[in-house]
Amino acid sequence: MTRHPSPYSTEALLAFIALTMLLSIGGGYALSRFTAGMSDASLQRTGQLLSVEDGLDDAAIGLGQQIQEWKDMLLRAQDAEMYDKHRQGFIDASVGVQEALLRTRTAMKIAGMDTRAIEQLATEHKTLLSNYVRAHTRLALQKKASPYDVDKEVMGVDRHLQQHLAAVRSEAELLARQQFSETKSQQRRRSMLVAVAGTASLLCMALLGFAVARRFAAPVA
Repeated sequence: MTRHPSPYSTEALLAFIALTMLLSIGGGYALSRFTAGMSDASLQRTGQLLSVEDGLDDAAIGLGQQIQEWKDMLLRAQDAEMYDKHRQGFIDASVGVQEALLRTRTAMKIAGMDTRAIEQLATEHKTLLSNYVRAHTRLALQKKASPYDVDKEVMGVDRHLQQHLAAVRSEAELLARQQFSETKSQQRRRSMLVAVAGTASLLCMALLGFAVARRFAAPVA
């Protein structure tokens, strides 16, 4: 007795193959969406931390400009035009520091981070400005020694803020590095998950196909 494929078994086998392919495609799509969602969340978190870093960098640069403009303003105290130029530069840099700290605070809130450190920096910067303004009121442009006396009053007052800002910046950089490392680790795990799922899917299709082919292959005399 020989075995010949039944037309009904052939149709059933084709239907099974089509169904299996649809299930595989649907499962692959669902898996890709799941892993993409994980990737998007990880990349979004990394971007948020980088925004915090950028804000702190801008604040540090602005603080350095503010300090330099203050010194240039006092050094050019006898030149009205240059004095006004650097005085405006000092004001602009001071405003820029506050704006950078505000952007950083917003970025930290979006990232779900504690904002107390950045709020403390903003308060310290306002205190520093008050010290500068108080010293500036004692500036006598007609006296050559006055700019040096005024600068002595605020000498070193910016050091604590610079150190605190650098410390907060280092913490933000460490968080960003940790997040980047976790992102790379998650990407490796997702790649392994996709590979394992794909291999398992192919194996299941092969086994099920073999089982169905044997089930529907009817003997014909």
